Amino acid sequence: MIKTPFVVMWGILLVGIALTLLTVITALYQPWFGFTLVVEKQHIVVDTIGVPLVGVQHGEIVQSISHADGGNRAELVEQDIMEDPDQLETYQQSRQFFHRQDYLASLLQQQQIGMQFANGNSILLDVQPRRPMNSLPVVFWVQIFVGLSSFLIGGWVWGISRKRYTTFILFIAGCCIMAAAFSAAIYSSRVLALPAPLFELLSNLNHTSAMLFGVVLVLLFANYPTVRLLPSRLQLLFVVVTFCWWLCDMFKVFFSGPPIGTFVPLLIALSIILLLSCWQYRRAKYDPVAQAALRWFALSLMLGAGIPVLLVSMPNLLGIDAAMSQGYAFLFFLLIYVGVVQGVLRYRLFELESWIFRILFYLLGFFLLILVDTFLVMMLSPRMSLSLAILICGLIWLPIRGWLQARLLQSKKLSDSELFERILQMSFAINEQERQLQWKVLLNDLFQPLKLEIGEQTHHSQIEDNGLVLHTPQVAGLAAMRLSYAQQGRRLFNEHDQQLIQNLLPFLAQAVESRVAYDQGVREERHRIARDLHDDLGAKLLSGLYQKDAEQMKQTIRQAIAEMRMIVNGLLGAGVELKVVLHELEQEIKPRLHNCDIAFIWIQDIGDQPISLSYSQYRHYISMMREIISNIIKYANAHQVSIQIYLDTSNLYSVVCDDGQGCETNLNETIYGNGLKNLNERAVQLSARLDLQLGQGEKGSKITISFPV
Repeated sequence: MIKTPFVVMWGILLVGIALTLLTVITALYQPWFGFTLVVEKQHIVVDTIGVPLVGVQHGEIVQSISHADGGNRAELVEQDIMEDPDQLETYQQSRQFFHRQDYLASLLQQQQIGMQFANGNSILLDVQPRRPMNSLPVVFWVQIFVGLSSFLIGGWVWGISRKRYTTFILFIAGCCIMAAAFSAAIYSSRVLALPAPLFELLSNLNHTSAMLFGVVLVLLFANYPTVRLLPSRLQLLFVVVTFCWWLCDMFKVFFSGPPIGTFVPLLIALSIILLLSCWQYRRAKYDPVAQAALRWFALSLMLGAGIPVLLVSMPNLLGIDAAMSQGYAFLFFLLIYVGVVQGVLRYRLFELESWIFRILFYLLGFFLLILVDTFLVMMLSPRMSLSLAILICGLIWLPIRGWLQARLLQSKKLSDSELFERILQMSFAINEQERQLQWKVLLNDLFQPLKLEIGEQTHHSQIEDNGLVLHTPQVAGLAAMRLSYAQQGRRLFNEHDQQLIQNLLPFLAQAVESRVAYDQGVREERHRIARDLHDDLGAKLLSGLYQKDAEQMKQTIRQAIAEMRMIVNGLLGAGVELKVVLHELEQEIKPRLHNCDIAFIWIQDIGDQPISLSYSQYRHYISMMREIISNIIKYANAHQVSIQIYLDTSNLYSVVCDDGQGCETNLNETIYGNGLKNLNERAVQLSARLDLQLGQGEKGSKITISFPV
């Protein structure tokens, strides 16, 4: 089974939550006598009182505890509530410490204990089997937060790129921090004592995690980010030596005590890490991006791990008190993983892209829901009334939770109508760049991939890497795309996704091609309009400009206005009534022939049926008739012209006859020249039939135009 990054991260999150709950439960199931203890001026005093107790006041010095009858009395000393047994100098002191802890823990197993104070007072305290949640100190939650955050961020980086050795090492380092922080959180926040087996187990887990943390980071910098700096055998030797050191520390032999057995290996590891990071930096001198990423990560590591070592480990080695609490020192370890996040975002640390932050966002959303659910369960104690609990959960939290879940975790699905609308919007994009951008947005909305980039050309959509990657082919000028990790990494691509792309592509291609054809038609129409304005309207205005007779000028201007009106109607897509066209044609031809002393006969029989011509039909028909009349005036030497126009079924016939001199067959081309060519071209565009009977001698000519209306 192929596990997507989201599935892996889901598993890591659940493991992290489970371990957190286990740690909290372990910390809670400790005997509780009502208040916590702290050390002040080398005395053990009462600190935080959970419930009011008669005879107990804040700051009172506790001298001893005993059975309820006063037997088995144990004097309390400062070491009994020390935060970390690693502060002891020798292993012999450690053995005595754990033995004493076991004895004190056995006293706390009683239902009642006696407690004696320095002022001579003595009281009986009821011992509860578990402590309340609010009795856990802030330092406990600090360590829980640091451990869980390190584990989740390390798992987040590894879950995205599980094949990389470096990301796995970083995840192991996160596991080590969590184990060290969780174990320390339990024993450092104890009320007074823990059973020796549990305490030693937690202490050994803390030591083991610290040593393993140093080992994996040495191995990381020995191999990242440039080349392997240390031979494999030398790295193996380092691991073996560290393992032997760890065995000596576990069995408390050979070394004098925890400072040597635990803290010295950490100092050695940090020193090696510093040397290796400098070495790697020099090897990456020709790669500024790698240098920047290494500089950022190494600085975060040295601050995050170096400061706790200097403030906690070094003082113990020197035999002085630690400069700060071990629990709060864990906060510095977060700097390491803050550096990882920043390195990924700015410098592609571990060769990871910034899109992996999306998966972290969804996991944080899920974690937020779980956290609030847990908080409400803890707050709604049995003391609250059932009605109030139902009110809070049913009327307030559940609606808010549903809204948050819908916003953070659920994916948006496009309906068929939305998909259709988006495809049409793409086809009407102003240019190819805008269309490509809309295509990427549509793919992102459909599949919500973690990574969307231009891919290699394919002939059809296909799935790779067992569902991790989906390829879309190039279509309608749109680049091929490569989609990785569907649904923000929560699922794999499947056959349904592939089929959806296959169904979209023909529709998209047709829509885009239709748009391209539309644009081509617009360009051709603009060119035609420009030609009409130049050839017809421009010619009339120019001829009117040079006419001396006022009446002729007015007539020419009227014709130009009519031409302009027809062009405007054509732009608006309006048709032209046939009767209007024929009337204007008659009014145009009649004065032209009259000025040439040519008699004119107009016969029209089209009935009363309303017939409209499209703008294209009007332009080509008028132009053909003008061309014919112009040729008669120029070449026929005619005395009379007759035009007969009639309808036959669905065709309009226009017959133009003259009594001119006709022409010789071999002179047709010479007489008509380009006019005959223009007539044939316009006849094709009008879907008309052109019949020319050019007579010889005094027989005249007869030209018939017929086209469907």
